[in-house]
Amino acid sequence: MLDLLFKTFADLKEPAILWRLFIPFVAAIILVSLLGYGIFGVFLVSDMVMQNPFVTEVTQWTNEAEQTIGSIPFVGAALLWVLGLVFAVIAGVLGVLLGSYLILLFAMLITAFMTDSLVKAVHDKHYPNVAYQGHGSLLGMTGKLLWFGFLLLLLFIVTIPMLFIPLVNLIWFWLLGFLFFRYSLVLDVGQVILPEALFNQVKDFGNWPPTLALGALFLLSTMPLVGLFIPVLAVIALAHYYFEILRGEQEAAAVMDSSPAQTQAEGVDS
Repeated sequence: MLDLLFKTFADLKEPAILWRLFIPFVAAIILVSLLGYGIFGVFLVSDMVMQNPFVTEVTQWTNEAEQTIGSIPFVGAALLWVLGLVFAVIAGVLGVLLGSYLILLFAMLITAFMTDSLVKAVHDKHYPNVAYQGHGSLLGMTGKLLWFGFLLLLLFIVTIPMLFIPLVNLIWFWLLGFLFFRYSLVLDVGQVILPEALFNQVKDFGNWPPTLALGALFLLSTMPLVGLFIPVLAVIALAHYYFEILRGEQEAAAVMDSSPAQTQAEGVDS
């Protein structure tokens, strides 16, 4: 993981990569900064959320709990203040996560149009002798992303009650976002660099070096505006990882091809 991150940040000194890093920032800063957090704020107070039976029941239970705690002599008011502070902090963190996800999504959409050029920049700088062709099509990739996103949305809807459990809600909401982030970038970069058979071998979540590297970058995306740069960094990290794998496969294939020829030459000499 650390090796991938070091290679990624070291590449930022390359002009061909550096100027591309700021394209999502320039393109998305106005749209996202002005609208991003507001859209989710409107959504959270919309009738679809506020009139939801589960939300109404939780609200009623919360009011009853406040009345019960407030009636406790001496410490009731203090407990209410502490609990209110805790829930305010949790709600604030969830709001930041929601806003950062929208920023990241805009940046991912913009970066998707630069994946080929970013991969080529990494290839020309570090792996000029590694041939790559990739596989798949834009239409096929779009279909897979929409299907995976739909499944995650269903999972989110089913697990809405978890959003009312402190700390668990933060971890779960972060994990859902990371799953989509990782799946999208692995699919995008993998289709550009790797043949389908090799891609299927290394795309799993349990392939820890790229998963941990992407997890570290995704964690940074929760910082204000940093999410605009994260997809470009993630593409560079995955490009390094996949080119290393592809180079190893090609070197192994070259050794295998040379072995029969060498054996045949030794037989002729004898």
